[in-house]
Amino acid sequence: MAEPNSHSFETPGRVRVRVEIPAGVVRVEPWSEPRVEIDVAAARNDARSTQAAADSEVTASERGGRHEIVVRAPKRRGPELAVTIRCPDGTDLDHATHSADLEAHGRLGAVSARSASGDVALGATEALIVQTASGDITAGAVAGSLTTKSASGDLDVRSIGETGSVGTVSGDIRIGETRGALAVKTVSGDVELEAVGASVRVGSVSGDIEIGAIPGLVLWIDAQSVSGTMTSELDVGDDPAAAGEEAVELRVRTVSGDVRVARSAVPAR
Repeated sequence: MAEPNSHSFETPGRVRVRVEIPAGVVRVEPWSEPRVEIDVAAARNDARSTQAAADSEVTASERGGRHEIVVRAPKRRGPELAVTIRCPDGTDLDHATHSADLEAHGRLGAVSARSASGDVALGATEALIVQTASGDITAGAVAGSLTTKSASGDLDVRSIGETGSVGTVSGDIRIGETRGALAVKTVSGDVELEAVGASVRVGSVSGDIEIGAIPGLVLWIDAQSVSGTMTSELDVGDDPAAAGEEAVELRVRTVSGDVRVARSAVPAR
């Protein structure tokens, strides 16, 4: 196996890393050092991958105290690359690929990922935008907003601190805790929202929908299903407005999917 194409840059201050490779895997390892280290290697022991790793360009620029590192592989069919990135905690990341997977542990800043079939698996992020056809998306705590679009990939996110917008055709959706307004659209994927704490809108054709509301949250529910069953375990009380309470809207529309609304085990903050 050939030696990796390696680079190291001193990056005090804000950092953004952009990666453009056709296929393979990108591994991001945040650390406390004010430095970015990048290794580009062949993911397969073949001539095309080895040559593509050697020909990949890694550049650095700095403007206004913000460092930008760009990893760009040749646009060729066939090679698979393994890119390892060690970068400061909170680094922003822009990932563009056809089928390369993205893996990260630790805390990143704003992350944007676009792929046809690559999976995305992340730890904590400040904000997250993902667009993919069939890749699965897994993330830990998203401190800010979340925006995802996919055809058949599944989505699993632990928590969202601000607003969320999720769209899929057939992928299943599971989101843990939400603190901002959330909009979900799907055709046949199932939707599981474990602990909603703000307004939610869910639209589906045939996917089942299960929503858990944080205890103490006052809900105004508008749920409709043409042929699916509707189940609610919440107590029905007086008009929240009359009681001086602000209600959170929960709107659900489905054709044949079942809908279940219950209280979450997550306590109110």
